[in-house]
Amino acid sequence: MQAFITDQNQVEKIDGMTVEFPYCMHERNLTDFVVPWHWHEELELGYIEQGVSIIRTINQEYPVHQGNGFFINTNVVDTKINGNPGSPTLEINHIFHPIFIGGHFGSRITTKYLNPILQNQQISVHIIRRGSKEADALLDQLILLKEMNHKGNQEILIRNTLSTVWLLLLDEIKKHFEAPQVIETEKQIRIKSMLSYIHRNFRNKITLEEIAAAANISEREANRIFQKIIQQTPFEYLLSYRLSIAKELLSHSDLSITEISYRCGFTDSAYMGKQFRKANGLTPKEYRQKKFHTLYPEVILF
Repeated sequence: MQAFITDQNQVEKIDGMTVEFPYCMHERNLTDFVVPWHWHEELELGYIEQGVSIIRTINQEYPVHQGNGFFINTNVVDTKINGNPGSPTLEINHIFHPIFIGGHFGSRITTKYLNPILQNQQISVHIIRRGSKEADALLDQLILLKEMNHKGNQEILIRNTLSTVWLLLLDEIKKHFEAPQVIETEKQIRIKSMLSYIHRNFRNKITLEEIAAAANISEREANRIFQKIIQQTPFEYLLSYRLSIAKELLSHSDLSITEISYRCGFTDSAYMGKQFRKANGLTPKEYRQKKFHTLYPEVILF
């Protein structure tokens, strides 16, 4: 996974998403990885293949157990963590722009089938639990979508299957949706602005004054909002974000630990190593070796 990059409008750019085909599938290992707080225009429909995931929004938590699924609406600020620390958690996530099945903005499909969900602020996250006709059919279709992705040259079938999934989701939400608390719009806008600033500038030295200025609020208010919503101070979140990027670079690149520390905004590799070990119980080198042996258990390093 790459760093969460946002455009000038603070909207996340999805890895693998293109204008030509605004859909992608992510197979995400949440075993020892925390998905940073983020949001995007695209919709998410997925399921937990193994373990337990917890989806957190600004004002609620949603556990998702193995075999069950989830829907995350457009522009919902959320994070994901392993709901059973120490045990494997694998997520299959289908991400797509509404235009993928709506055709174009203002179309009859968009107006009749998409907007009732997209424009309903009460529908931020919906958990799809096996046991009902609608949920079972929907989850089976999501599994079918995964199989299509691995075969290739399935663009039309993927779009058609996703349209079927959306119709099932409409029925599922109509019969089983439980409305969450009302979203606090002003607070959501402020936390988005501050998170976006951190995500764009984490490689540089950042001050609390700069983070607060991104949302046009005082430093005291910035601290208060972070601790209430994120349950961390701005600098605690900045550190955890830098460490999450470091873990991905250690797992999926051959960059030196010193280079990784600079790319993640640490002043030196020793300081990153100290904070990394404190957070993960392993040094960066030990973590990289553990990940390597997990992927290639037959290889012996001398």
